[in-house]
Amino acid sequence: MRTLIFILTIFTIFSGCVEESNVTQSNESAYQGSGNTTPENQSSTTLSSEEENIPEIEVTSFSSIYMHDNSENVLSYLFSWDNVPGNESNNLSKYLKNDLEIDWISNAQIIKTNDNNTIRVFTPDNSLELKLADDKNTVLIIPNNIQLKVKQENGRLCIYRVKEYRGSSDPAEVKLGYNLNEKYYAAYDLSIKNNGSNDLDFRLNKLHVRDGNRTFNTTNLDPYGFYERSHLEVLSSLKEENKIENITLSPGQTINGSVVFQVNSLYNESFLLMYNETPVSSASLEKSIEALRVAERFNYSTVFGIPPYSEDPSELNSEGTPLFCSWVNRSVFEFFNKADPENVMEPSLYSPDEISWTKIVYALEVKPEKNITTLPVKNRDSHTYSLLVVDDAGEELINTHEIEKIAFLRNGTYQHYSRNSQDVPQMNLTNHTFVRTSFERTYGTPMNVYVSINNQNLILDDDLNAILVRYSDGGYHFV
Repeated sequence: MRTLIFILTIFTIFSGCVEESNVTQSNESAYQGSGNTTPENQSSTTLSSEEENIPEIEVTSFSSIYMHDNSENVLSYLFSWDNVPGNESNNLSKYLKNDLEIDWISNAQIIKTNDNNTIRVFTPDNSLELKLADDKNTVLIIPNNIQLKVKQENGRLCIYRVKEYRGSSDPAEVKLGYNLNEKYYAAYDLSIKNNGSNDLDFRLNKLHVRDGNRTFNTTNLDPYGFYERSHLEVLSSLKEENKIENITLSPGQTINGSVVFQVNSLYNESFLLMYNETPVSSASLEKSIEALRVAERFNYSTVFGIPPYSEDPSELNSEGTPLFCSWVNRSVFEFFNKADPENVMEPSLYSPDEISWTKIVYALEVKPEKNITTLPVKNRDSHTYSLLVVDDAGEELINTHEIEKIAFLRNGTYQHYSRNSQDVPQMNLTNHTFVRTSFERTYGTPMNVYVSINNQNLILDDDLNAILVRYSDGGYHFV
């Protein structure tokens, strides 16, 4: 008996050491993979392991979006926590199906854990959880990363959806306040492949972004849905992308689509896309960050001789702040972003008793390592030309109805072209980076609104020189 106990003791100690060693190695690997450097033997994007049967993930484009406005939110009742499962389960199901567009809810079971802190909604193939916070003030839907508000009423926990007014383009329908609501999003367009020999279950909730000690999960909060008729090309482009969902990939199968994360800043080198605990390291993404920095510093005045702000007195507010901008870079965005909190606190220009409405959207999109063709297309009237820019897969990167402000770098100087130009050059560009910038600023009152909209493009060569520069601007005054 003593011999048996001794053997079991030695076995337990040895097993614990092995387990501890494995955990240590795993943590060290994750730490080493969280840096910004890419190993020399790593391809442009690496997350592949046939042995572990995890997907190979390639980042094909990246977008960074900032939004703020001073619209206020109102609470919309959903269900009572105490009555799910129960006579309000149907209310929860309606919310998940109608608001979050989760189709499998119709056949789902709903249960609650014994500690009353988690509601599970599941089918054999899908599941989600609603977790009650320790302070019982919020409920988090996982993996959707949507937060609901909790209010205690008559001894019950009542769950509310926060209704946002961002969807309205009519300021008369927007409830306004003095606080600015800020949101940041990071969107990744991904190519996901199963390199293994067996079926692979790709799960969206395994994707997340790390920024330092913070982790951000994918979200179904569609940052573009608030602007269904948006004139911003970055948002329109993102809306056209397929959204990645849970899927079982057969060997060799590849899917393409986009995922969105609500983060806490504009793009940042410390952002680290992860699948479980494996980093998605991408040399092309690192180059994308460099391209974004170049695009944000680009001074369009040096190419077109046009200042960013109009000096026309009719396009300045009472404080002398411009109401519109001709083109936008990071400094122009930050100028308006700094001015907006002050404008909210100022009385309305035409209605001193009304609060001013302000909204900003600043969006960037980068597509690295593209083979690009530029060519003119004659319009129907046969007198004007559009500019068409496509990649080697046939995707339209630019398709203007008319050529606005556009210049090509040729022989060291920028040559300008107008909508009447017949000699717009056809160019075949190899391994170039495409950057798109969109900006919208709305300021005013329901009876007096100023809107500035800008869309811009840069095509950068391997040395990050701007080979093509294009921008369009639109200033609108609604009374």
